[in-house]
Amino acid sequence: MRDVLEARDPGMVEPSETFITGERDEVCILIIPHHWLGGVGLIVLSAPPGLDLRWSAVTDLSDHDQIDLGHVVDRWQLPVKPHMNQLVASLEQELSRPIEWICTYRGTASSPRRVRAVLDISGKRVVLHVLWKLSVWPFPRREVVESTSLSSKDPPTFRLPVPIDRLLKQA
Repeated sequence: MRDVLEARDPGMVEPSETFITGERDEVCILIIPHHWLGGVGLIVLSAPPGLDLRWSAVTDLSDHDQIDLGHVVDRWQLPVKPHMNQLVASLEQELSRPIEWICTYRGTASSPRRVRAVLDISGKRVVLHVLWKLSVWPFPRREVVESTSLSSKDPPTFRLPVPIDRLLKQA
């Protein structure tokens, strides 16, 4: 994994924000977050009987529900060694997967009420919710949609930092 990340040097992946956590002895989780999408990232989950590559919005690791509910893009049976070339190819492809970054604002407000990432996975639009502030008032709203990826060179206009300090404490 490290070799692929170092070779590709994805512009929106910050090495200090990429980390490993786990669950019991047999589960290992590698989290590769987009630097400016508030926890949206690519997850490599190794747990018997296999290894998954999935997308998720990880903003809280007090439990691993956000990871468990992620959207699987590829899966291999353990041991993975015979499938290593497929894993590397899939990881490289996911680093370039387009992500729609959608911010919904109420009226002329400068901070969004709702933030989500949308990915096209196997022809299905998958929504990852990052931030949602409930509003009972039916104010006019506007949406700002941007496109990014883990490999993008330029950050999105609205930047939501990864909550790395909290995540590392919970890992």
